[in-house]
Amino acid sequence: MLYFSKWKTIMIVAAVFIGLLLALPNAVPKNVRDSLPGPMQRTINLGLDLQGGAHMLLEVDLSSVIDQELDNERESIRQAFSDAGRIRTEYLRVSDDAIVGKFRKQEDVEPGMKALESTSVPIDNTGLNTAKTTKIEKTGSSTFRVTITSDNIEAIQKRTIAQSIEVLRKRIDPTGTTEMTLAREGDDRILLQVPGAKNVDDIKSRINKTANLGFHMVRPESNSEAAMRLAAEGKLPPGTAYFLEQRGGALIVDRRTKITGECLKSSSEGLHPTGNYPIVNFSFNIKCARIFGDLTARNVGKRFAVVLDNEIITAPNINSPITGGSGFIEGSFTIESARELSLLLNAGALPAKLVIVEERTVGAELGQDAINAGKIASMVGLIGVAIFMWLSYGLRFGTIANLALATNIILIAASLSLLGATLTLPGIAGIILTIGMAVDANVLIFERIREETYQGRPPVNAIETGYRLSLAPILDANITTLIAAVTLYFVGSGPIRGFAVTLAIGIVMSVFTAVVFARLLTATWLRGTRPKTLPI
Repeated sequence: MLYFSKWKTIMIVAAVFIGLLLALPNAVPKNVRDSLPGPMQRTINLGLDLQGGAHMLLEVDLSSVIDQELDNERESIRQAFSDAGRIRTEYLRVSDDAIVGKFRKQEDVEPGMKALESTSVPIDNTGLNTAKTTKIEKTGSSTFRVTITSDNIEAIQKRTIAQSIEVLRKRIDPTGTTEMTLAREGDDRILLQVPGAKNVDDIKSRINKTANLGFHMVRPESNSEAAMRLAAEGKLPPGTAYFLEQRGGALIVDRRTKITGECLKSSSEGLHPTGNYPIVNFSFNIKCARIFGDLTARNVGKRFAVVLDNEIITAPNINSPITGGSGFIEGSFTIESARELSLLLNAGALPAKLVIVEERTVGAELGQDAINAGKIASMVGLIGVAIFMWLSYGLRFGTIANLALATNIILIAASLSLLGATLTLPGIAGIILTIGMAVDANVLIFERIREETYQGRPPVNAIETGYRLSLAPILDANITTLIAAVTLYFVGSGPIRGFAVTLAIGIVMSVFTAVVFARLLTATWLRGTRPKTLPI
């Protein structure tokens, strides 16, 4: 336990030295920090409660989601009628939050109602909830009405809020280290807090873009004049949609598509292989790559439109089957707009429009008071622990424990800086708690060494036995605490995660400094002085 090979010693000292270098930028002025190498310019970010930032309350436009759900149900009904033997209707439209229709022939009523019933499926696929997605009513001899059930509306609301929160998290904090707060407020609102946000307009632009992407086949009769005329007359063919083109004009496309933004596996900005202008590269997942390959193989010579947020970016001809599941989108992009679009596509589309109903910038005046109080508490705790260790275990062993504690704090700062993590008030509490917990391992070791010394063992044997027999209880105590910290991280959000992160990092570093670094210091002192008795 007390023997360290040369390479082990070098690795331990190097780890501590690198930690010191990474923690150093937090203690130097910004002008000095800017002159340091890239990795050494990173510092610990302060949370909203310490440095201020952006506070927004977002309202989810659930009415648009319900409208889209009605459109989807209408297309499903039209497809069900077609599959049941081309049942025809005089009209099938959305009116007053419902789908209303009329069968063209009386003999189509009975099979048509059966087809309608087949479109109403259980909301919960697990079978635990038998509530259906739609309610079907026969309003006349040949007319019917389909509405979305209240249970389905509630499920849609919950799903929309959850999806919006997840997409916002990926858009605003793709690395997961900003420690922003995203939480549901009431039935249709989301609370968003971004610590240290300097460009609020950038956050708002990411929120306002829905990034709904779809690949739609262009209808044969579609040209700009025909599309505009049919749209103006309200005579679009069934199952079609009318979209404006980014470069001017308009096209009529098939409304239904199986290729959406959910098919994307990854997206990135790039340059056109021949034209050298900005494009957005994309790759599909395996399932959609096969669907896209089949679609383009069946429609060689035809056009398909890439539709983003109800606007056609590009509508190229299909010259040959597009296999392999990858390609690129070209449009009026700059490098920045291509990078922004790829970020939004990677994050996914927002399921509904978000409206900012409350916005304010939080100042850091109270945060400075919290920082000062945290510094005082940390220093008092550190000094108190250091004095206790010297009084309890003497100058030599107390100094070893205190050096391990100081190294522990340095490594925590280095880890937080390297991750670019955000420190909040609960995070400061986690560090202060770590200061008290960090010496627990040393207390266990030193008490065991003291017991072995009382039993008459020589110094080397007492220290060797003390470290060896203390390892199991140290690991047991810290692993159980680490499990609690990890659970807090995955279950909690915002400030709770900040506390969990600092606590988890502190636990890992305290085990390293007490079991490895302090043992190296003890072995070095032992080899240098070779004491006859232990001053403990």
